Amino acid sequence: MEIDEYSGRKGQSGERLREPGSRHKVVWMNRGINDLREEPIKRLVLFGESHTVGASATKRALGWGEILREQIDASQSGSIELINRGLGADILSKSSPIYETYEGKRPIGIERYRKHIIEEKPDVVIISFGYNDMRSGTPLDDFRADLETIVKDVKKETDALIALLNTYAIPTPGYENESGGSVSGNSWNKGSRESHTLYNLMLNDLAEDHSLLFVDIYSTQVRSPWTFCSPDGSGDIHANDLGHRLIANRIFEALATRCSFLSVEAQKARQKTGKSPWRHGPSSPEAKLIAEFYPDSPEIAKFKKKPAKRAKK
Repeated sequence: MEIDEYSGRKGQSGERLREPGSRHKVVWMNRGINDLREEPIKRLVLFGESHTVGASATKRALGWGEILREQIDASQSGSIELINRGLGADILSKSSPIYETYEGKRPIGIERYRKHIIEEKPDVVIISFGYNDMRSGTPLDDFRADLETIVKDVKKETDALIALLNTYAIPTPGYENESGGSVSGNSWNKGSRESHTLYNLMLNDLAEDHSLLFVDIYSTQVRSPWTFCSPDGSGDIHANDLGHRLIANRIFEALATRCSFLSVEAQKARQKTGKSPWRHGPSSPEAKLIAEFYPDSPEIAKFKKKPAKRAKK
C-alpha cells in the first residue's frame, strides 16, 4: 500500500496517488458511490483548537469555519447554525506534558466533548485535534485512545456525520518555534516532521476504522509557505486569510464529494432553468466571439436566439 509523502495518506480506492517510482504521474482508482448524508443539515459543530476558532484571520468572517458556513449555505436551502467550539491553545489528551499547566484552569478536548459536541445535537461535527498535542509531545497511542473515546461516544449518542481533519501543516522551522500559539513557552517545540507524519497516518487510520469522513487539510498548505502568517516559521505559524480559505475549500470539497445533500439546490436550479439560458440572447458573449472572426456566420443566430421557456410541471 503506497503512502503519499506529502499528505501522509495511505492509498484507498478512489484516491489520487503517485505511481511507485514516479513523482509526477498520477493514478486514479475506481471507487463506488458512498453517499454519507442525503438530508440537508441545520446544525454544524466545529470542535478543535485555535485554527478552528479562526486564529490569525484578519476578520471573524475570514476564519475557515465562517467561510465553510457560507459555502454550505450557498449550496442548500436555509441557513445553517454554526456552533464553533474551538479553543485557542487547546489539547485533546491529559497525557500532554502541558496538561499540568491547564488542569483546573481551562478544559481540554477530552474534558469538554460531551458539552461541546454531544449536547449540541449536531447534524455534522468537524473534529480538528492533533496539531497541539503533536507539538506539545502527547504520546501518539494516548492521543488515539482519547480521540477514539470521543468518536465512539459521538457515534453512539448522536446521528451526526463526523468529519475528521488531519493536522495543519507547519513551515519546517516552525517545529522549533516555542510560541506559535496563544500560550508561549517551550511546551510547543516537541514536534517534528516525523512525528507530524505519524500523527497524520494515525488520524487517517482512525477515520477508516470508524467510517468517518477524512479530510486532508495538511496538503493544502505544506508546499505553500505564503499561506502562513509567518512563511519562514519564525513567528505566527497559523494560517493567514488565504490559508484559512484553502482549508475551508478542502473541507467543503470533502463534504460535497461524499454527501449528496449539498447538491439539492443545484439539482433544483437545473430543473427550473434548463441548460444555461444566460448563454443565449442578444447579448450572448459567444455570439460576439464568433462574430469577431466570422461576422456572417449562421452560428451567431443560434446563440442570439433566446431558448424556449421550459414548461411548468
